[in-house]
Amino acid sequence: MIYSTIKELVIDVYNSKGAMPNEAMLTALVREHFPNSKWQKSHYTWYKSQIKTGRLSITDGLLNDEDADQIEHEVEDSIEARVSIERDLHNYLSRYLTQLETDLTLHDGGVEYQTDAGRVDILAVDKQKNLVVVEIKAGTAKDSALGQLLGYMGCLSAKSKNVRGILVASKFDERVVFGSRGLTNIRLVKYTLNFGFGGVT
Repeated sequence: MIYSTIKELVIDVYNSKGAMPNEAMLTALVREHFPNSKWQKSHYTWYKSQIKTGRLSITDGLLNDEDADQIEHEVEDSIEARVSIERDLHNYLSRYLTQLETDLTLHDGGVEYQTDAGRVDILAVDKQKNLVVVEIKAGTAKDSALGQLLGYMGCLSAKSKNVRGILVASKFDERVVFGSRGLTNIRLVKYTLNFGFGGVT
């Protein structure tokens, strides 16, 4: 079948399977039918959430180019919003680490600290001089976020005997919560966003 837009493909596959296909399958189909697409995991997550919440009807018919452009803009805006939130949290916490834990201080070069396992968002030091790895996720922290944090901690364990980790997110997958319960050196910290408004004119 020839699809005019990715949205048509998603709806058709959903209807034929009776459920949202897994990411690997849908990604393969998108790359087959739309080889020049900028498709990435964020697009899959967006489509899945739109169908789940009913914002995207699986009975929709064919779409015109304007509809397709609108969807692409929404996906890009969603990605940009997450990146912006993560960047703002990163900047804020690097200056106000005590919001996470009293007596935390920034390690020398602790912002985007480079390790053999990758770049740590923030590397801090507690009052006992132990290293504290801070990993920040905009939105929901999934298994991969916990794995990433543990990887950094394991890498830094050669420099400090008691490395701890703090995972910051607005929500946590159940498996992340369950997994952290068995790890005494891991803390999960939930952030919330508050908007303030003041008259200008």
